[in-house]
Amino acid sequence: MLCPNCGTKTTTDHKFCRNCGMNLEPVSRALAAHLAHGGAAAARLAREADRRNVKRLTGGLLAGVLVVLFGMLLMLLPGKGFQLLGLIAAILGLVYSLASITSTLRRMGDASAEALPPALDHTAPGIGRLLHEQTFEQVPTSVTDHTTELLNVEVKGRAPRD
Repeated sequence: MLCPNCGTKTTTDHKFCRNCGMNLEPVSRALAAHLAHGGAAAARLAREADRRNVKRLTGGLLAGVLVVLFGMLLMLLPGKGFQLLGLIAAILGLVYSLASITSTLRRMGDASAEALPPALDHTAPGIGRLLHEQTFEQVPTSVTDHTTELLNVEVKGRAPRD
C-alpha cells in the first residue's frame, strides 16, 4: 500500500505513515473493504468472461474443422462437381475457423480495454496526483541542522572568542 499523501510505501499494519505522519487507518479499512467486495466480484466476472470466450472459440473451431472435413469427403467423390463443392466447403470451413479465432481475440482485447470504475482508474484527472507530485515542503532531516551557524559569527563590539 502507498500513503495517499506522500506516496511512501507502507503496509496495512501501519497506523501512521512513517514519512509524513498521515493517519492510515481509514485508508486501510477502505482498501480492505474494496478488496473484499469489489475485487472478488471483478475477479468472478473476469473468469466468467474468459469461460464464455473459450466456449465461443472451441465451438467456432470445432464447426470450422467439421466443415473442412465434410469438404474433404466431398472431394473424394467422383465427378468434378463434387470436387468443386468439396473445395468450396473446405475453404469456407477454414475461413470460419479463422473468423472465430479473430473475433474471440478481438472480444478479449475489447474486454481488457473497457473503462475501469473510478476507484480503479488511476489515469482520471486528480487521481494519483499526490503520488507523482510533491505537495508538501521538505522537512529538514534534523531539528539541529542550522542551530550552530551563528556560533562562528562575530558580534560587533565584542571581542572574538578563543
